[in-house]
Amino acid sequence: MTVLPPVLTPPSPWKAGLVVLSGTALAAFATEPVLRATGVGTVLAGLGWGWWHHRQALELVERLAKTLPVSVRDEWVFREATKAWQALETGLQRAETRVQVEARLRQTLVDHLHTGVILLDQARHIAVFNTSARTLLGSSSHLELGATVVEAFREPGCLKHLEAAYGGAPQAWPLQRGPKHLQLQAVPCPDPEGLPGLLVTVEDVTRQEALETTRQKFISNASHELKSPTTGIRVAAENLLDGQLVLPEGESSLRTILRAVDRMTLLLNDIAELSRIETGALHLEPEPIALEAFQEDLLEDLQPQAAALGVRMTPMVPSALQGFTFQADPLRLHQLLGNLLSNALKFSPEGGTVVLSVEREGPWLRWRVRDEGPGIAPTEQARIFERFYRSPSARGVPGTGLGLAIVKHLAGLMNGEVAVSSELGRGSTFTLSLPLVEWKVESTWNAPA
Repeated sequence: MTVLPPVLTPPSPWKAGLVVLSGTALAAFATEPVLRATGVGTVLAGLGWGWWHHRQALELVERLAKTLPVSVRDEWVFREATKAWQALETGLQRAETRVQVEARLRQTLVDHLHTGVILLDQARHIAVFNTSARTLLGSSSHLELGATVVEAFREPGCLKHLEAAYGGAPQAWPLQRGPKHLQLQAVPCPDPEGLPGLLVTVEDVTRQEALETTRQKFISNASHELKSPTTGIRVAAENLLDGQLVLPEGESSLRTILRAVDRMTLLLNDIAELSRIETGALHLEPEPIALEAFQEDLLEDLQPQAAALGVRMTPMVPSALQGFTFQADPLRLHQLLGNLLSNALKFSPEGGTVVLSVEREGPWLRWRVRDEGPGIAPTEQARIFERFYRSPSARGVPGTGLGLAIVKHLAGLMNGEVAVSSELGRGSTFTLSLPLVEWKVESTWNAPA
């Protein structure tokens, strides 16, 4: 046995050295004698390459203990140390087996997901992916462990979204691969050491897209097909009334027919309008709008409805916006605010007041329509912009159930938003916010001839 000088400097009271026993190197750490009177100390040894729990290490320790000039007077000390080492070896093996089993279980679970899952590391390489991801992305993606995002996602749009996600902003975007319509999402997912990574999910939404296209076509076709017969019914009823071809008692029935036709026509128009917005068939035509004149025309158009309901309308324009001109599509803006004002009138009590105010707040123009109606419960406020949804407070109030859905979609089309604040018994306030595009004399906008 050869004992070489210490090659490590462990903290006191440990001493270290390199022991060469029968040609095998061991790193050995020995304590000062525990009992100085007897010279009994402790030796921890391991193979030079660090396999401390290996069976060969145990044999070498035993041979070292017999060879070194250390008196082990109590045999059970060595025996118990050997047992502890063996227990440690067994525990490490069990832990390693458990880790392997858990890793296989996780991979099995991920592989059986219908959603594609891809984990990217800090270097923009694929660290984990499942079978669904490979199937959904297809052969055009080089989806292998260690592959780069450029190899897996060749589209520039995908790479742009992934970089934004690495910057901390969760991303969601559509992707078409052949006949497949895919929806991808990417969220930051740091690794165990805190280094940035990404979790990317891939879903096949081809069926949903097909169903949505079918629904939109149906709505468009149905509204077109139903418009002609309703027009015929109205014309026939009007002719009967104008020609006095019915007895006086039949006049009430004809007027009922006319009211029903009017309601059906309004519903069909709303369905057709919503379909045009959702399919992208509706295009905006912005032009300069004088704010005060626009609001006067808007209120004048709604005055007959307000008079019939016995409700007053009050406009409020701050002095800072008097004489103000901005750019927007006047027809669609009229439709937006008209729907909000019409709703406010219908829900206001007779003798009540509806206030239309407008303010400039930073880069936004905000219109607020405030009524004195029954208000909307907090649980209902998130749903009133859904198609055909009617809150309990709307029962008995005429309407198609599509007005606020059209408002929401139109506001989105104009890069704006609509919100509501309300308390039961204290009325409601609807706020329409549109990005401000101020009209200036030096503008390069070309007015139509």
